[in-house]
Amino acid sequence: MAGAHPDDLHVVETRDEPLNGAMMIVGFPTHGLVGSVAASYLVHTLDMATIAYLVSDGFPPTVIMEEGVVGAPIRVYASKIVCGPDRRCDQLVVAISDIQPPAELLNALSRVLLDWAESKGIQLVVCVEGQPLEDETKTADARVVAMTNRAALPMLEKFAFEAANGVVTGFSGAVMLAALGRPLPTMCLVAQAHREYPDARAAAKVIEAINPLVPMLVLDTKPLREKARQIEGEVRKNLQTQRQSLANMRQAESEGPGEMYR
Repeated sequence: MAGAHPDDLHVVETRDEPLNGAMMIVGFPTHGLVGSVAASYLVHTLDMATIAYLVSDGFPPTVIMEEGVVGAPIRVYASKIVCGPDRRCDQLVVAISDIQPPAELLNALSRVLLDWAESKGIQLVVCVEGQPLEDETKTADARVVAMTNRAALPMLEKFAFEAANGVVTGFSGAVMLAALGRPLPTMCLVAQAHREYPDARAAAKVIEAINPLVPMLVLDTKPLREKARQIEGEVRKNLQTQRQSLANMRQAESEGPGEMYR
């Protein structure tokens, strides 16, 4: 579909999980870390198991550690749960990233994810995104809007999602661009969020918007927001570590070799 992938960018499956008819939610760290927090909340709440990860030489040199075991920064999880617009799927898939992939890889990364989803028979992809609030004093008025490719358009009316207008860029823009012309229904839910720091409230709102598609996920707003705050702290720490490591690498490169080599 729509162009070649970089040769080294691909999905590595760790379990041969049957995903025919499943629903996939994709959360990457963007404004307010909405996607990362929402995806992490689902992974922790549903005790999801890793089934795949993505690799590329273009990714930052970063791994994630859980109880001393390292993992890839972009991972795919799955769990048995009733989901989907018709309640017929019994498998929820979550793709989550703990890094901010380079902008030049976003189009190819999106194509790889959607190609893999189609190859596995996934019936619906929902991308979660944050959009900066113009007036961050009006957090109570923040809303969630939706955009879809033509294959997912009937869901806007069925689930009463508010339709988005305007231009979208970044990761969600790349996903929706990769979804053009595909028969795979693809939707992006965009929550208004703070620009500069993780926004647990926005993540909670977008999870509540997803809830009709995952009817077995029982939501209680207060614990959800408390859990989101814990997760956002972990995500923020991971991103800070990544940025500091890259800054240290750049500083070492700019300083050049030591005195004995000059």
